[in-house]
Amino acid sequence: MVDESTAPETQPQVGFFDENAPNTGIAKQIETQQSDTEGARIIYGPDEMNIGGRLVVGTPNGYNTIQEAIAAAEDGDIIYVHGSYDAQTAGETFPIQLDLTQKKISLTGGHPAGSEIDATGVNASVIEVLGTGQRDFENRALVSDLKLIGGNVGMRIRGVPYSTYRGLILFKNQSHGIEVDGYTSPEGRPRLSPGLNFIDCMAWSCRGVGFKLNQSAKPANTNFFGCHALFCGLYDGNNLPGVELRGNSSSFHGGTIQNNGAAGIKATYGRGQGLYNIYFEGNGMSSEYPQEIFLPGGSGCFTVRDCYFQGIYARTAPNGRSKGYHGIFVDSAHKVSINNSTYRNYEDALIFVSNVADIDLHRSSHLALDNTPFIKTGSNALRLRDNGDIVPTDLRGVSGLYVGDKGIHNGEGNYPTGLAVWNGNNWISQIDGGAIH
Repeated sequence: MVDESTAPETQPQVGFFDENAPNTGIAKQIETQQSDTEGARIIYGPDEMNIGGRLVVGTPNGYNTIQEAIAAAEDGDIIYVHGSYDAQTAGETFPIQLDLTQKKISLTGGHPAGSEIDATGVNASVIEVLGTGQRDFENRALVSDLKLIGGNVGMRIRGVPYSTYRGLILFKNQSHGIEVDGYTSPEGRPRLSPGLNFIDCMAWSCRGVGFKLNQSAKPANTNFFGCHALFCGLYDGNNLPGVELRGNSSSFHGGTIQNNGAAGIKATYGRGQGLYNIYFEGNGMSSEYPQEIFLPGGSGCFTVRDCYFQGIYARTAPNGRSKGYHGIFVDSAHKVSINNSTYRNYEDALIFVSNVADIDLHRSSHLALDNTPFIKTGSNALRLRDNGDIVPTDLRGVSGLYVGDKGIHNGEGNYPTGLAVWNGNNWISQIDGGAIH
């Protein structure tokens, strides 16, 4: 809606008509259209173009650099990076700082492959997004539809909670593609970044991690939807994962995780995390014993569901292997649930577990497309489960987790093979009613 009280007294005459002509025909029509837009903020000049809160960078009438547009912007404005923008020619200053503590503005391109910010040869990060931290429930950052090339970190996010990043391509960044990092205010207070959403973003050929969540940011409930990490952490002797997932209740939904240097996804320092409907292929290309998913200590109550695991390397790998070693490596992460996996081409097994408790394998839900073994175990694999029940084992050396817990005794010690229930002190055979001890 136009606020006529702020309208300028006169409007510039634009268009292919004689401004002295009588108000008839096309001239009258254009004048009417102009009067309808009175009050909109319209500025034309050799170095700037601002139309109704939209600042354009590039084109003959646009701002020369993104930093110039940010300096001229007001709260609520959107800065558009046109395809004609060239950071190197324009002399852009890096990192480009989108500081939401100063202005509430958004940054976008017209198309993620058409609007580029090229920082090749620059040691600084390409974009830094700064915010006021975890207590800010009113403001939202939005960065979208841009290709960030080169630089150190493609985009570094600090103290910006509940924000959205959509349609980004991170390409050949010398460090990480996207990094969510800890941040301390000038007063010494931590500014954390929970509740981030990444939608349809791709990290490709980054020297560091494609998507890196640092524990210092406490990135709880950070979610990835349809994102992709490919060929990250691989070059120049690096051995880093495609994704480092952190934070309670963080998750990754859909997308492709392929040909990264170390594990495709490494997840730790969080509870209630999940990986869903992801295509994994050929990760761990720089690792001696490569895996697609690595769950070390510090991760628990984790879910892997409806994923496809393809261990083959379709191109020459630095580790000299032709296929991966494990699809999922669980080491010291308790209460993991693995459902509905389709898998092939792993040298040792789809799943390897060590120093774990109560891993639920949901054995009947998985589909093997070749002779890859389903699971192998290392030391201290306690109470492996199948749909909640402890798989056949010698229950005499195992305590139940809770009263009513169910397990299958394997017949050791002359006790009946079959279902048993934990009563708080002993396993009670459901075959003969006797205690197994």
